[in-house]
Amino acid sequence: KGSKRREINMRLELQLDLEKPELSKDYRRIVLSYLKFALSECNDGKYFEKYFKDTIQKDYCFSVLMKGPKFYKDKILLEEPRIKILFSCDDRRKTGLILFSAFLGIKNRKFPLANNNAMVLKRIDQKSEKLITESTVYMQTVLGNGLCIREHDRETNRDRFITFEDEDFKEKASEILSIQAKSAGFSENKASGISLEPVQCKKVVVLHYGVYIDVTVGIIKMTGDPDVLQYLYSAGAGSKHSAGFGALNVLRQGESI
Repeated sequence: KGSKRREINMRLELQLDLEKPELSKDYRRIVLSYLKFALSECNDGKYFEKYFKDTIQKDYCFSVLMKGPKFYKDKILLEEPRIKILFSCDDRRKTGLILFSAFLGIKNRKFPLANNNAMVLKRIDQKSEKLITESTVYMQTVLGNGLCIREHDRETNRDRFITFEDEDFKEKASEILSIQAKSAGFSENKASGISLEPVQCKKVVVLHYGVYIDVTVGIIKMTGDPDVLQYLYSAGAGSKHSAGFGALNVLRQGESI
């Protein structure tokens, strides 16, 4: 069973060259547009609706890696005109292979950005992924990423973004991860056994689709069924995990750190 899980999950690292060494602060939006472009071009758009029709739960996450970023009011200046995008996928629906094919199809094609900028995919590398075998795992949010925990109030139609500084963080985070696991097809018993607690964290405010939201970055401890933990590690954990949040690295497994 463990070897099977090792084979079906995939991490892809894309290297993209920019015409200018800068990027919009709302860069997650750019990655989502680029992903939609890649999927719409692949096999005549055959897979587009699989990921972007209705509100289907997506089984991937991504993180943008930049060298020497300097943040200004309306943009990020970079040390060099290059970024990397790390995609991590749970591959029970062959998502990793589909994304690999889609990105391969637009390699070396110019993708226009705002402010007369553009980016071109130059390289795709497959990265190894850890196999989770323990029921307790210490994870760290990937650089440039964060854990998003969102509570939506249907009556007021407003969102509350919960961080480790809030008293109900552990309760709400564990609840959202359980719902995510159930939506991914795990049994009630496996899904409800998941819990999360902060170890060494800080709150960060990020721009996402024109709105500033609070996220948690740092080290977290996750406890639960190893299969569910593997899924959350592969597909991304928490709210908006397919929109540039919830990407995690495994620090160590077992009770102590």
